[in-house]
Amino acid sequence: MSVRKLMAAAALGGGVALAPMAASAADFSGKTVTIIVPFKEGGGASRYGRTWQPFLQQYLPGNPKVVVLNKPGGSSILGANYFQKQKGDGLTLLTCSTSTMTSFLFGGKKVKYDPNSWRIVVANPLGTAIYARGDQTGVTGKDVGKDVQALRKANLVFGAKNKTSAELRAFLAFDLLGYFPKPVFGLSTGKQRKAILRGELNINYDSAAKYNKSVTKWVKKGDVTLIMNLGVLQPDGTVIKDPFLGDKSPGVLEAYKAVNGGKSPSGTHWEVMKNFIAMGVSASKSMALPKGTSDDVYATYLDTFKKIYKDPKFQKIIAKDMGKYQESFGKDAQNVIKFATTMSPANKKWMNAWIEKKFGGAS
Repeated sequence: MSVRKLMAAAALGGGVALAPMAASAADFSGKTVTIIVPFKEGGGASRYGRTWQPFLQQYLPGNPKVVVLNKPGGSSILGANYFQKQKGDGLTLLTCSTSTMTSFLFGGKKVKYDPNSWRIVVANPLGTAIYARGDQTGVTGKDVGKDVQALRKANLVFGAKNKTSAELRAFLAFDLLGYFPKPVFGLSTGKQRKAILRGELNINYDSAAKYNKSVTKWVKKGDVTLIMNLGVLQPDGTVIKDPFLGDKSPGVLEAYKAVNGGKSPSGTHWEVMKNFIAMGVSASKSMALPKGTSDDVYATYLDTFKKIYKDPKFQKIIAKDMGKYQESFGKDAQNVIKFATTMSPANKKWMNAWIEKKFGGAS
């Protein structure tokens, strides 16, 4: 099924069916709510989960104690598998990230979870900035066509957590543009940033918010150069430049056109690439309740999260961490996750073959 058809299906309510919400609110007085973060402390997903923590304590009925449990392993597989077994009593939430989606699609037999069985409360998009060391690659950030040509000639080195982690979206984009860096696995996003500053890596990617917060200072010093952004997938299946980075860099689509005589990409690689833009941007971060969560509890959380979004203090924090992107709630958020984790059998077969060819398999 094409991206356009999948997006249309999502818009028509292709997510988990939601029964009418109960009018009464659940009460969490005297209880403890646990936010499971399937990653180590300090990363984007961990910060995201901890951002919600104090506000959930304040706004959930009964003001329960809210704690964060980091359960890292296998690009979120360990923590997500653990969450899949939890009761739908409203006492457990999961912080989802791009790796949660990519691992679900390509993590193999180790994956025992299904994001489409969960009840998604909120989904937050987050763009992707791609940058490189000009001294090692020859990029200038002034002409994306010339930069792509320079990258094709350079000996590129790129860090990633593992073969099926969120970095797949960058590898797919690089390959689409005609170059493929040597991968160095076992590096968290924080270690990737440190490694490119030391010159051990020469091309990297970051979330748009993290780029604006931490990487722009290196750009000003001349250590790295912003090349492009991954882009944002629209409901009609088209890809546009990132609205948070668009005035600073072209999108991957523009980069492709620049080195292909204005021709747009097409075919399976591009369709899979759009799936990964959905996973890496549209469904970058989200909060989920377990399968089996009652309508009463789900409605309470949905109402609570919407109230939190109206809190000026929270708005300031989330804008700083996530950038200027439009969040989605409830059914809309559920559809975002469904689209991000839905790939046609033919495209998934192509993707598995691509992983095998580039990395020697997903395991």
